[in-house]
Amino acid sequence: MRTKTLFLAAALVAAGIFSSKAQNVYSQNTVGYVNTVSVGGTFNLIANPLDDGTNTVVDLFGSAPNQTEVEVWNGSSYTLSKKIAGNWTTNLLLYPGTGFFLEYPVSAGTVTNTFVGNVVVQQPDGVQLGTNTTALPGSFVLDGSVFPISDTLTGATMNLGSVLANASEVETWNGSSFTLAKKIAGNWNTNLTLSVGQGFFIDSKNATNWVEILP
Repeated sequence: MRTKTLFLAAALVAAGIFSSKAQNVYSQNTVGYVNTVSVGGTFNLIANPLDDGTNTVVDLFGSAPNQTEVEVWNGSSYTLSKKIAGNWTTNLLLYPGTGFFLEYPVSAGTVTNTFVGNVVVQQPDGVQLGTNTTALPGSFVLDGSVFPISDTLTGATMNLGSVLANASEVETWNGSSFTLAKKIAGNWNTNLTLSVGQGFFIDSKNATNWVEILP
């Protein structure tokens, strides 16, 4: 995967509220940014790590060159948005934690896109501040961490590997093919490293809740 990421946190300001993936959440409004660096002509599998208030492809990739493409997984196929003559064909919603493929045209060379926004955390009654819960169906989804963090598949912060049942799979994209990790008899055959702003496929064998814990 030719995506490099950098997260720098800035000021902590008053709390705000918004909806992410149809969940009511609180944002700590920890304003920061994440840079993704991509090489034109290659597919990059990334995820939106911050809330910018709208989270649309128009806002997140407004300065992208023409012929740039974004593809999201809808559960059975990909939905494509392409920038043509300065406009995107579909103004896709890319909520924090949404994974998607991004391809810049070859002529663009190396492109840096900067996500700017707030770190999203939930604060439901009786649950500690600094968590986020994502409902995972028993099928393939294309996701990423809602938090701008890096962790291993079995790490306690991203907390993904432990919640998935045996026979579940996680797949990352290395730039030309997928790297597969599968849970067998309670253990993962490969302990993938999941980077800041990286998208990945999750095939959970049972519907479950993925609870991330912000350090």
